[in-house]
Amino acid sequence: MAAPDPSTRPSARDPELGFPPPGQVLHRLRTQRGMSLRQVAAECGLSVSFLASLERGETDIALERLGRLAKVFDHDVGSFLGFSRGRATPSVFPREEQETLNRAPGVVYRVLRSPELGYQVVTGDFAPGCGLTEDLQHEGTDLVVVTRGTLVARYNGVDHALRAGDCIQWSAGHPHTFRNDGDEPAQMMVVLFSSLY
Repeated sequence: MAAPDPSTRPSARDPELGFPPPGQVLHRLRTQRGMSLRQVAAECGLSVSFLASLERGETDIALERLGRLAKVFDHDVGSFLGFSRGRATPSVFPREEQETLNRAPGVVYRVLRSPELGYQVVTGDFAPGCGLTEDLQHEGTDLVVVTRGTLVARYNGVDHALRAGDCIQWSAGHPHTFRNDGDEPAQMMVVLFSSLY
């Protein structure tokens, strides 16, 4: 039996190219969204066998085809390959489509999820005299901005009075909570550098 011709074997990818193998990106995004190769193929107009070969690293992809493939996952070529974290087109998150959570009497949260960016944005509306009824603790870091009124942010047993425009950041692993001691409504915006909601 003859030895296989080395020119027919897939070559090892050169890490100096500076971008991940498109087939690995395809597999990751497809798996995250629960899509089959057949579903992806139907949306981008490429064959299932070609996409399977791409995922296995057995073939390369032309730029125009890569653009069609990226579009299936709401990316452009750059963001698909990791050169930018966001898409080339803006993402709009209408207020009515954001998840609403009644966290405590008089306290309403709205949650904005952007999975491809790896963080969440939460807005919290606090009626006068209302606050969270329990301490929060979770992984990651929080960046809190008071956007209206005044809030007391209690972190690890210490109160921090914050006015509109004030910011506070902390490691979210310590107990923290919020309350509105004032007579006017208050609002905050929190960037959660972890998935909590």
